[in-house]
Amino acid sequence: MVNRSFTSAASGMLLAALIAAGPAGCKGAKFDLKAPWDHPAAKKPEPAEKRVPEPIHLLLPQAIRIHPFTGTRTFDEAGGVKGIDVRIEAIDAYGDATKAFGKFHFALHHYRTGTASPKGRRIATWEEDLLEPRKNLLHWDNITRTYKFKLQWYKPIPVGSRFILVVNFASPFTQRKFAERDFISGQ
Repeated sequence: MVNRSFTSAASGMLLAALIAAGPAGCKGAKFDLKAPWDHPAAKKPEPAEKRVPEPIHLLLPQAIRIHPFTGTRTFDEAGGVKGIDVRIEAIDAYGDATKAFGKFHFALHHYRTGTASPKGRRIATWEEDLLEPRKNLLHWDNITRTYKFKLQWYKPIPVGSRFILVVNFASPFTQRKFAERDFISGQ
């Protein structure tokens, strides 16, 4: 059986202690439900010459990978392949997918068969700047934990053609990262 007078007294003392410690214990901190990009610390990116403190640096991209969902797609009702749907996975020091603030540069090359270096003539390039938090969030796919980019091209990509996609990631917080993958249009 619970002693109600003891419980009431203990609750009252706890409430009094919290009220007394409120301003002193919290040092005036306020609970704020602002979006991360509206926080004052998010307004200006850290300069490149500054190191990211340990252990936070472990959560930054250590590598990037062109996800297997990457492939040619139709982006309009006219039909025909009109671009590349690219999925990029940023990998942290633990091998987990992480967010990446920086610039992605994409280059599409012809595939040369029977050579030691199959990367042929460059066909097209695209660049996406994801340093700004709102734009970064627009490209983030929370289900696949990848960034998605619809790289449109002015003409159809012939089905069955083989290409090499090269991705370069540059950020003021990490060293440059590179990824490369060949794929066949329509697969």
